[in-house]
Amino acid sequence: MARCPSDSRNGVRWLRGGGATEQASAQLSLALVQMDLSGAVEQNLERADSLLGEAAQASATLALLPELFPFPWFPASESAEHFGWAEAGGGTAVAAAAAMARRHGLTVVVPTYDLDVEHGTRYNTTYVVAPTGAVLGRYRKNHIPYHPGWYEKYYYEPGNLGFPVFVHQGLRFGIQTCWDNLFPEGSRLLGLAGVHLILAPRGTGDQSLARWRTALAANALANNCYVATVNRTGLEGGQWRFGGDSALFDPNGTVVAEATKPNQVVVATVDKALADASRAAWPFRDDRRPTLYQDLSRG
Repeated sequence: MARCPSDSRNGVRWLRGGGATEQASAQLSLALVQMDLSGAVEQNLERADSLLGEAAQASATLALLPELFPFPWFPASESAEHFGWAEAGGGTAVAAAAAMARRHGLTVVVPTYDLDVEHGTRYNTTYVVAPTGAVLGRYRKNHIPYHPGWYEKYYYEPGNLGFPVFVHQGLRFGIQTCWDNLFPEGSRLLGLAGVHLILAPRGTGDQSLARWRTALAANALANNCYVATVNRTGLEGGQWRFGGDSALFDPNGTVVAEATKPNQVVVATVDKALADASRAAWPFRDDRRPTLYQDLSRG
């Protein structure tokens, strides 16, 4: 597995892709790849390849897939047979995404099911795969829910990799997976690290879309950055309907792009200058009082 250089500051790990540098003014073209993943894995991989091809044709350079790609939503119930879907290094999902990244010339962000062979533990892990097919780094979901339809604690452990920051075309980004986004501390840490973009892959039902929009918009606004979310779509397990509503929120918390179809690619621009201007106009970080927040670290 290829890795980029990294270092740690304040609990945030910094990862850089080959040749990535920060620029005073930069933009990136981001593809939100909204998908119905209720079918067989092979079918889901074929659909993803087609959608990533559309993203490349629309001049995207960074593409985000939905949570637990390319599997049907197995956390809807508890079954040990699904433990075998977790593979070292992201297995099938990452290998397929690497081939797609090379074929289409994209950096692909792949949220999948992962196995730590050494410790025998499983994680909800998001890999960042370069256009060369090399893995630039990974993030493991830190907050794990357990309620009907989302029995995730049964399948994987809380993350142990902190909050890595990646650099792509001069912009910094981090990742917060689904449930993570309802815990503002992670987004705040990424905001303090100066990210311009938070990627938020999700697997959420259609009954809670308004709640998610509010939370994601608030995270964008409070941290002066874009938040891009990609959700699954379709009916799974005969009763769990995933709501889509994939969208890009700008640093003002405003939706600037959104998906409206079950299988759709939406390509939008993320502008470093707008995030930097938001920080200058609304300098929340300058007025923080960390000494008052010590109780946040207590159980």
